[in-house]
Amino acid sequence: MNKFKSASFFFFFTILLIAQNNKGLPEGYLNTDRTKTNINASWKFYLGTPDEHPGRVDFDDSNWKKVSIPHTLELVSYELDSIKESWVQENYLRKIGWYRKSIKIDTDSSKKIYIEFEGVHNATELWVNGKNVGTHAINGYIPFHFDITNYVVFGKENIIAIKADNTFNKTISPDPHRTDYVKFGGLYRDLFLITSNKLHVTFNWEDFDAGVHITTPTVNKNNGTVSIKTTVNNENSELKKCRIETHIIDSDGYVIKKLINSVNIAPNTNYTFRQTSTIEDNFNLWSPDAPYLYRVYSVIYDNDTPVDFVENTFGFRTFSLEKGKGFVLNGEPLFLVGANRHQNYPVIGDAVPNSFHRNEALQYKNAGMNIIRLSHYTQDDAFIKACDELGIIIYEEVSTWIEWGDEAWFDKLDTTTRVMIRNHRNHPSIMFWGAGINHRGPVPRMQTVAKEEDPFRLTASASSAWNGVKNEGITDVHATMDYRRTEFPETAFTMVMEHGSAPNAEKNQFHISRYKASKNNIAAIAWLGADYNHLQKGDNNNQRDYMTTYGILSAYRTPKPVYYWYQSELIPDPIVHIGDETASTNGKVRIYSNCQEVKLYHNNKLIASQKPDNNLIKSNLNHPSFTFNYNWKEGELKAVGYNHGKVATSHSRTKQGSPYRIEIKFNITDQPFYADGSDLRLAHAYIVDKNGETITSAKNKIEFSISGAGTLVDNGSIDANPATPYYGIASIYVRAHDNSGTITVTAKSKGLKSGTASISTKTYNPNELENSAKPIYNYPISKVDIGAESQLVQFEWDAWTGNSDNDLKYVISDYNAHININADDNDIKWFHHNSAMLGDLSFVGSDGLYSEKGILKLTISNLKAGNYHLETYHHNRKDDTKLANKIEVIINDSHGKLIKTADDHIVNYYLNNNTGERKPLHIKSVIKSNGTENITMTFKNLEKGDIWLNGFILKQLKNEN
Repeated sequence: MNKFKSASFFFFFTILLIAQNNKGLPEGYLNTDRTKTNINASWKFYLGTPDEHPGRVDFDDSNWKKVSIPHTLELVSYELDSIKESWVQENYLRKIGWYRKSIKIDTDSSKKIYIEFEGVHNATELWVNGKNVGTHAINGYIPFHFDITNYVVFGKENIIAIKADNTFNKTISPDPHRTDYVKFGGLYRDLFLITSNKLHVTFNWEDFDAGVHITTPTVNKNNGTVSIKTTVNNENSELKKCRIETHIIDSDGYVIKKLINSVNIAPNTNYTFRQTSTIEDNFNLWSPDAPYLYRVYSVIYDNDTPVDFVENTFGFRTFSLEKGKGFVLNGEPLFLVGANRHQNYPVIGDAVPNSFHRNEALQYKNAGMNIIRLSHYTQDDAFIKACDELGIIIYEEVSTWIEWGDEAWFDKLDTTTRVMIRNHRNHPSIMFWGAGINHRGPVPRMQTVAKEEDPFRLTASASSAWNGVKNEGITDVHATMDYRRTEFPETAFTMVMEHGSAPNAEKNQFHISRYKASKNNIAAIAWLGADYNHLQKGDNNNQRDYMTTYGILSAYRTPKPVYYWYQSELIPDPIVHIGDETASTNGKVRIYSNCQEVKLYHNNKLIASQKPDNNLIKSNLNHPSFTFNYNWKEGELKAVGYNHGKVATSHSRTKQGSPYRIEIKFNITDQPFYADGSDLRLAHAYIVDKNGETITSAKNKIEFSISGAGTLVDNGSIDANPATPYYGIASIYVRAHDNSGTITVTAKSKGLKSGTASISTKTYNPNELENSAKPIYNYPISKVDIGAESQLVQFEWDAWTGNSDNDLKYVISDYNAHININADDNDIKWFHHNSAMLGDLSFVGSDGLYSEKGILKLTISNLKAGNYHLETYHHNRKDDTKLANKIEVIINDSHGKLIKTADDHIVNYYLNNNTGERKPLHIKSVIKSNGTENITMTFKNLEKGDIWLNGFILKQLKNEN
C-alpha cells in the first residue's frame, strides 16, 4: 500500500469531479447534475501483462511510463518496422496494454458514474478499485461505456485500470480475415468520465430507443418538420414526475421552438419522449455549400428541478436517387466528388488527436470535395462533427474487408453496425451506410440491419468490376471499385467508391470524367485521400510498398500536385497552379486551372497560350488540366490564367535546384495546441533550394531538436529522428507538456542551413460540456394575431381580439410589455371577414384593425432594456380600397428618431385577398429599449387611404459587442 501511495503522489494526476461544476457554461444553460470530464491526460502505461494483476489497488506502477490518450500500444516506423506478415496480421502489433490512473470523485452517492470510451483496440477490460467491472469485446472501432457507480468510493481516490487487448480474435471483425490496412492497438480515442442524476438521458448506442434520436420526416424548401425522441431512465427506487423541455436553437443561438412534455416514470424504467415540431421562421437547409446546423438542447426535470441535459445538432436536408438526375440533394442534382479516408498516421497509427481529424476534413473541404468514404471502419466523432460543420457528405461503414465469418462473428458485426448507426444517426453529413465493404457485392445481413436501424439513409453495396453482382442488388446504390475502365450497369445508380489516383491527376481526371458521363452515376471517390500503411505479405505475390504512394495527400497530410487539380475543378475562386517535378515530367508541364486560358512563360518568355486539354478522356470535366509539351530543364516558369481576356491569377515556380536550407511549418495553426499531453502537432521540415522551392527528390536526413514546453514523439527505435524526407518534407510529431508555454523546434542537416519555428500551447479545460457549449438565447418569440371578434387566428399565435376603442391595449405576456394603439380622433375600426385569404400567414392577413385616415400610432411601454426585432403586418382586407404599398414608418426609441419608407415588400401587393406564396404586406424593424422610456412607432399610408395592422412578431436580440 505504501508503494501505491508513493506512486500516486508522483505520477497520478487527480481529476476532481464536483457535482454542479458546470459554472463555466455560457448564457442559457441550466446547472444540472450532468458532468463530462475528459480524462485523457496522465495515465500510467505498461506494454504486456505484468506478473501481478494491474487491477489490484496496491499494485506498484511506479516504473510504468506516463502517457496520455489517444495512445497507441507501440510506435512504429514509417515502413512498419520492415515486418513481413500476411494481411491477416495475426502477430504484428497484436499485443496487450495496461493503463492505470487515480481519479478522485468528489460528489455524493446519489449520482451515477460512467466511463465512456470512444474506441479501444480491440477488446477492453475495466477494473475499478480492484474489482472487475466488465469486458467489451464487440469491436475496436465503436464507442461503449461502463457503469462504475457501484465500484467507486465517493469523495476519495479511485484506481482505474484498463486492459486494451489487441490480440488476434476470430470473433471480432475485421479479424480473422485479411485487410489491406493495419490493425493498430491501444486506447486510441478520447476517454470521458460522466456523472449524471439517477433520472437521466441514456447513451445513444444502448438501444434503438435510447439517447436522443432526431429525424426530419418532412423537408421542404422553406420549412421542415423535425421529430425528436429522447429516452430517459429512472434509476431511482421511487416513481418520478419527469418533465422534458426540448429547445430547438438556430445557428445564431436563438431558441426558435420549445417543446414540453411531462410523464410519470416508474422506478428502474425507461421512457421515450416523442416530440415533433415544424420550423418555418428562419428555416435553412443543410448542404455542402451551406452546412446549416440547428441545435437541440434537452433538459430533464425532476418535478421542477433541472437534473440532466444533453445537446445534439441536426440539419434539414432531403436526398434521393432520380432517373435522369442522379443524386438529388434538396431538389437539385449533385455529382459527388471526393476521396476515401483511412484514419491512421505514420508512427502513431490510429492514435490521432481531434485536431488532426478536423484539420484533415478541412483539407478535403478546401480541395472542393463534397464526399468522403470512411474506409473501412467506423471513424472518430471529431471527423464526422467536422464534416457536419464544413459541409462534407459521408459514406460510413463498419470494419470488415472482403471475407466474412461465422454466426458469432456476424452477431458481433450486427451489434457493431447498430452501435455505429445509433451513435452517428443525428449527423446530417451521413447519407450512405455501407452494406458490403469490399465484399464483391451486397451482404444481405448487413443491408437488413442497416435498414432496420435507419430506413431513411441510402445503403451501398461495395461491389467490384471483376467479381460479384453487376448492379445494386438488394441495396440502394451500386458502389463499385474501378481502377480500369469497366462497364456501367444497365439500370443501377452507381458510384465509383474507389477509383485510381496519381500525383499528376491524370487518372483522377479519367475516372471522374467517365462517371460524370451518365446521369445514373452519382459519385466518383478516389482511392485514396492520404497515403497509408499496409503490410508486405512476405512472398513474391502481390507485393506492395509499406506505404501507398497514390494518395491525394501524403501520409503526413501534405498536398501532392493532384490536390491542386481538385481545387481547379471544384473551387470557384480563380486558380492556376504549376505541378511540381512529381507531376511535370517527361517533357510535359502540367498546370491546374479553372481559367479559360493559360499562358506559360519560361524566364519571362512566352512559350505557349492554351485552352484546357480537349480530349475524350477529360470531356465531362468542368476544368481539365492544361498540358504543355515543354521540356523544362532550368529557370522559372510562370503560368498566367485569363478569363474573358483579362488576367485572373498567376503562379510561378523555379526548377528545383540543390538542397540549400530547411523551412519548418506546423501542420495546424488555426486551432489551439492544448497542453495536456493529448494533443499533437506535426513539424514539417521542408528541404528547399535558394529560390525556396521544395526539393521533392531530396534525401537529406533531418535531425530535429526541441526546447520549451514540449517533446518530440520518438522512442529511439523507429527512425523518427533523424527523419527521412518524403516528397522533400521530413516530419516529426510534437507533444506538449502538461503546462502551457512556447515550443521551439529546430531542424538541421549537414550542408543545409538550419530551420527554426515556434508554437505556443494553451491550457486545456477538461470540462467537455463547457468546451462544446455555445450560448443559448432563450428569448420568447411573441406572435400576436389582431382581429375583430370571431377572427381566424393563425395557428400557434396569440389572439388580440377587439371591437371598440376599449380594446386598443394589449399586454405581451412573454415580456410583460404593454402595447397601446391609437389614431387621429381615435379613428380605428376592427375587421373580421367571413372568408380567409390566400397566401402565407393568411389567417394573420385575414383580419385586423385599421384607420381610414391612414395613420396608426403604436406605443410600447414597460419593455425591458435590450434590442428587439419587430415585424408588423399591414395588409388591407377591404375589397373596395387600394392596398397601401407605400408606408412611412417613424420610430422613436433609445436609438433616437428614425424615419423610413417600408421596403420589405419588394414587389407591390395588388390583391386584397391573395398574396400568392408570400406573406401579407409586412414591415421589419429593429427597436431598442432602455427599460424605462416608451417606444413609439407611427405608420402612415403615403398613398392616401386606410392603414392596417393585422398582427406582429416581437423577439429580443442578443447583445452585440
